[in-house]
Amino acid sequence: VVDKCYSLRGGYIRGFEFDPSGYELPPELLARQDKLYQWPLYVAREALQEAGYFNDKESLERCGLILGNLSFPTGSSHRLLAGIYTQTMGAALPELLRGEKLDIPSSKKDIPKNTVLDWTVSGMASEALGLGGGHYTLDAACATSLYAIKLACDELLTGKADMMLAGAVCASDQLFIHMGFSIFHAYAGADDKFVPLDKGSAGLVSSEGAGMVVLKRLEDAERDGDNILAVIGGIGLSNDGRGKFLLSPHPKGQRLAFERAYYGNDISPEETSYLECHATGTPLGDLTEMNSIADFFAEHQARPRLGSVKSNMGHLLTAAGMTGLLKVLLSMQRNTIPPNINLKEGLTSNNGWISREQMILEPTAWNHPHKQAGINSFGFGGTNAHMVVQNYWPEHANAAAWQPVPLQPMAIIGMDAHFGDCVGLDNFYSAIYHSRQHFRPLPKGRWKGFDEHKELLQAYGFPDGKAPKGAYIEDFEIDLLRYKIQPKEAETLEPQQALILKVADNALKDAGLEESRNVAVLIAMESELAIHHYLARWDVSWQIKEALKKSEIVLDEEQTECLEELCKNSVYYREGSQTPSQHTSFVGNIMASRVASLWDFSGPAFTVSCGENSVFKALEIAQNLLSFGEVEAVVVGGVDFSGGLENVLLRNKMHKVNPAKSPSLSLNE
Repeated sequence: VVDKCYSLRGGYIRGFEFDPSGYELPPELLARQDKLYQWPLYVAREALQEAGYFNDKESLERCGLILGNLSFPTGSSHRLLAGIYTQTMGAALPELLRGEKLDIPSSKKDIPKNTVLDWTVSGMASEALGLGGGHYTLDAACATSLYAIKLACDELLTGKADMMLAGAVCASDQLFIHMGFSIFHAYAGADDKFVPLDKGSAGLVSSEGAGMVVLKRLEDAERDGDNILAVIGGIGLSNDGRGKFLLSPHPKGQRLAFERAYYGNDISPEETSYLECHATGTPLGDLTEMNSIADFFAEHQARPRLGSVKSNMGHLLTAAGMTGLLKVLLSMQRNTIPPNINLKEGLTSNNGWISREQMILEPTAWNHPHKQAGINSFGFGGTNAHMVVQNYWPEHANAAAWQPVPLQPMAIIGMDAHFGDCVGLDNFYSAIYHSRQHFRPLPKGRWKGFDEHKELLQAYGFPDGKAPKGAYIEDFEIDLLRYKIQPKEAETLEPQQALILKVADNALKDAGLEESRNVAVLIAMESELAIHHYLARWDVSWQIKEALKKSEIVLDEEQTECLEELCKNSVYYREGSQTPSQHTSFVGNIMASRVASLWDFSGPAFTVSCGENSVFKALEIAQNLLSFGEVEAVVVGGVDFSGGLENVLLRNKMHKVNPAKSPSLSLNE
């Protein structure tokens, strides 16, 4: 159904009150932040306090933070940007209502201050906690948590940090999440069964929350007398590469994650007595995972017991791996594995190796002195991770002394670019060496007609009601056949996903790399603010009804529906219902997975966000991956459509965009 979601069931946090005191940033600043900023701060502080390092300035100076986060709108960004759309919509209403005035509410809650562009999530957390190490956020879909932990371990093993905070948060706008999963038909209906690992489960239930762990090198933790909760044996990351569809899981990628976790770290799969599954409750996803587990562990004559914390907590998306890890750590501490809830008809793998007999159906003793568990995290776009954790036992102390992994120099062997109207390296070269500027008036249609509303632009700080000059991209060509994009999909694809795919493809051709190799893909990006117009369209229904009621204007049902549709189309026009392919382009990590899929790459593929430092963080990660010998090559790219309506208007509110008719270069006075 157009503009509707069929399930609102979820694991919501209620009654939590954030205490902003005791941090390195002013309490009044932290108190007004979105939960996206507050929840990671809270769990990071709790984790540091449990570890005994909160406010330990000397230790925190050598501590970094890697945080997983969805590249989606938040509740605050939703409310902050709503005024752009309601002001435009309101301007057309008097004509539709024959002169009747209708005051459109932009939000049911207070409008937040503009922090969308002020701070990155990891940046605020790092500064508030007094961390001196590096920080960034990443999006690897539902495998994000374990990716964050793996990348944090790399920081420790290279000696860049002596302690790391690694975790993830899922605090995006719930309407956006529920609309998306409804379009994917991934939810279990209100009356349907949600039971991970069960044959009768009809889909998933999404949840929200955050989790964090404190990591140190084992040798250092032993030296400092830390309470060692567990030891990370190994983490394997992979991508499905070329599959049937970006949202469909593939056994080959999942198996590869197992192999890299065990074989790459000389760990025995036979020792894994419990496996915390990714199992979200979707029929295809759960059965694919069962088959991957069965195929891999059958070769080692191993049958680990199975469970999924999602039967308790639902699916926390980017933070899902944190719930699985914390469940395993608590189970190790208490020598008991809790059961899966409501599981009746357990799934059976196609080869019969894994069945209901392996599933934890009641509290199960776990008394072995040497406990080893595996944790699965698999996500959209074929992102896969498998983590092996062991309880700490005395033999660990005999491990070889740590030596920092030396960082290897990197060679850049291919490149391509599209900046403004500089298409390709030749145009870019020519612009630089002939001192040509590429600032131009806003191309017609670039802001979808919103720039025609002078009052809107004036309200956001442009006195003449005109958009500023900029290095705008008007259009670009893509090879739909080459990129396997259907024409209908191309019409609704978010352009930054298409552009980075084209540029990365050209760079790879320039490099002469072969397909089907162990190559990683890292794309630097920030949330695309333009996708808020979908939220604005969905808001219209309640806004119109509330405005009519407040203004005491009476319309019949047909008139109200007609008015709603006209207003929706004034915000964002869409012909027909929204498709899974269209909503897929809103998922940040998918832009990296598109490249991996096109070239059938099996290395990790994800996006990196750290404001203006995003590309440099991606290069640092690339150097780590290459220095560890985990991949053959890394594709590093960056994309940002910062010339969009929402970005320009918000940025101008903070720092005035250069209004000169002939804009100067950045270093000129």
